[in-house]
Amino acid sequence: MPQALETTAPEIVESYRDFEPPPNFRQTIEILLKYVHPKYLVGLKTIVLTNRVGLTRDQRKRKIWSRNRKIPLTDAHGSYWAASKSSQAAVWLYVDNICAAESPWWRSVPILRYMKPSDVLYHEIGHHISKVHRPEHSERENVAEDWSRKLWGRFIRKHNWYLYPVLYMFTRLLSPLVKWMK
Repeated sequence: MPQALETTAPEIVESYRDFEPPPNFRQTIEILLKYVHPKYLVGLKTIVLTNRVGLTRDQRKRKIWSRNRKIPLTDAHGSYWAASKSSQAAVWLYVDNICAAESPWWRSVPILRYMKPSDVLYHEIGHHISKVHRPEHSERENVAEDWSRKLWGRFIRKHNWYLYPVLYMFTRLLSPLVKWMK
């Protein structure tokens, strides 16, 4: 008898110390997760939103591999921890590092509000997809970047569907101008 797919999204856990996340950051992550196909979230149990100070001493000392070099965990924007015998798969997002990498005014522009958090979240989910669901035997970071672009494209198509007619009209109006300028 086939097993039923898990239909629940991963649990989002916030664990901050001496840090106030931007307003609606958790809601932004929930919206981004809503547009990931549920089959790709099977096996991913938690998404932890934290900051550098919220990490334990051992976690702050830890280094992770990124593009053939080790970087301190405290400098990363996110990390993916695959499932093991003693723990479930999890994505960790370091909110203070993500916020430091984006301009503060971006949070007030609707489409830009999702760009940096989605870049990090979808990249780490890309690691999960390539590890659990669709293994590819090429450079891990490149595979995660490819999945990040695919998931971002799906988000834009589904969440901002109303922009397509406007963009279509915009390109129809500008294409003669571009041809004329060439």
